[in-house]
Amino acid sequence: MRSNHVRLAMAAAAALALAVPLAIGNADAATKPAAATPGSAAATSYTPAQVLAGIQAKSTAANQVNTKPHINTMTRAQNVNVYQVAPGVYSYSSGMAIDTDGSDSDPDPDHQGETTWEDSNGKALGAHHVPFYVLGDDCWDRTSPCPHFFYKEHGMSGRQFALMFYNGNVIGSIFGDTQTANDQTTSDNDSRELGEASVKAAQLLGIPSSGTTGGVDNGVTVVMFSGSSWVVNGTNANLNDNTQALVQTALDSLGASLNGGTPPTSPPPTTPPPSGGNTSYEAEAATLAGGTTVTSCAHCSGGKKLSYLGNGGTATFTNVSEPAAGSYTMSVSFMSVGQARTAVVTVNGTAQTVSFPETPDYNTVVTKNVTVKLKAGSNTIKFSNPSAGAPNLDRIVL
Repeated sequence: MRSNHVRLAMAAAAALALAVPLAIGNADAATKPAAATPGSAAATSYTPAQVLAGIQAKSTAANQVNTKPHINTMTRAQNVNVYQVAPGVYSYSSGMAIDTDGSDSDPDPDHQGETTWEDSNGKALGAHHVPFYVLGDDCWDRTSPCPHFFYKEHGMSGRQFALMFYNGNVIGSIFGDTQTANDQTTSDNDSRELGEASVKAAQLLGIPSSGTTGGVDNGVTVVMFSGSSWVVNGTNANLNDNTQALVQTALDSLGASLNGGTPPTSPPPTTPPPSGGNTSYEAEAATLAGGTTVTSCAHCSGGKKLSYLGNGGTATFTNVSEPAAGSYTMSVSFMSVGQARTAVVTVNGTAQTVSFPETPDYNTVVTKNVTVKLKAGSNTIKFSNPSAGAPNLDRIVL
């Protein structure tokens, strides 16, 4: 998660050779393939130049999603817009600031060890290994629909696939980190900001990748594919390979849609995804012990949250039901104002310690994904911390 992670503007560097061999040629830009047959969106192989040209043609006022302009993270200019260029596909062009966060170490003084989203094993993403982009985690305007592009309103979640274009190169990337919301007049941290990506993404695109001196002012186009079928699974060791393997599939699928074919076709899953019924379990309905209490929370689901969790206080969710045994992604909505905190999450008697980052205030509920192993039928999930305070808990979703 980022906070006030703004880099000094710098001139764009000459592009380096791309590790993924999908360069955009000028000659290709003038070549328009025949429209794909309806029902066979990926029947034609599309070049990056053809797809980028189609994206640019669709980036019009009629297709603009935001009603207020976004801030370019690098230049601070309020001139970035988001366009729906195909069903479930959203694009913006901006600069790129460098996010160094996650499980990889980095000399950047703003480096933080956590990312909002994790790999399929529940480990923070590594900015030097995984190409990821960053979006705001809060609608600063507190209205719905948000006047800025807000991923939660558009079917997006962690590790959501995107194409990234820059200076003749194209790569795949995933949604890996969020910017922490705050109430500054010109915030660096909420949905008004666009234009930050990981060290690995910058390296693949030929952009200077230092967290303190890297980045580029403009010229980066990010094309995000919404929906659960475009969530990339894998670990820090193979997420880059899994993501790049989807690039041509995405180009062909989107290219067909832009040329009058069917909407973007879902790719095959990179690994069997953790699945769940998306059932919400409110924290106030859990069994409480040891001093944990229910308190009011205007911004929480159901208007309530758990306070005084930890230091012996516990919350136990019972009858958490799934049809089949396996690994599932549990979304935990929480607040941890003032400092980062940990909780022991015990599932059917098996415990793991989970770190929850600091959150900005009591008006902001943040989500963290935790991978849990469940059995078929009824499960019990307990939150505790025997020796310290745990985060305030809003709900879990499985």
